[in-house]
Amino acid sequence: MYRDFEDLRDHCPAEIQADIALDFHHDDPAELAAFWPVTGDGEFRLYLTSRVGDYWERAARARGGKKIPEDGLAMEILVDSYADPEMGHTLYLELHAYCGTEEIGEIVWDTFDDQDLEQEFMKNLPLQVADLVARMKPVRGLRCEVEISEVAEL
Repeated sequence: MYRDFEDLRDHCPAEIQADIALDFHHDDPAELAAFWPVTGDGEFRLYLTSRVGDYWERAARARGGKKIPEDGLAMEILVDSYADPEMGHTLYLELHAYCGTEEIGEIVWDTFDDQDLEQEFMKNLPLQVADLVARMKPVRGLRCEVEISEVAEL
């Protein structure tokens, strides 16, 4: 169907994007500020994006079954961050699903729009982030909230 990731990304008939925000909170602003540089670490971002991408790709492939060939779906995540003592500390993830057919695009849309999957994701990702943070820079009292703010077809 497609030669490689770049071929699929550049020529896919359907691209679905989910915008995800991870908001970090701590009662002590100094602790939060001391933790924040960890979110820019390559290992942290690789771990985070692999967890997010794996979750949603597995869910889409489970929903689509044999309708999604191995080379018919690929995901990519772009990461941005915002840190301000007054406004908060947030990582923004743009999850892009490159779909080899319109039908695969519909399956991915339904997957990203599934409220039960979204609730499970928002419940479990903070636990995985906390586990990683504990290994990289232990911070007692750090909280992470996850929100999927928008799903769109591009």
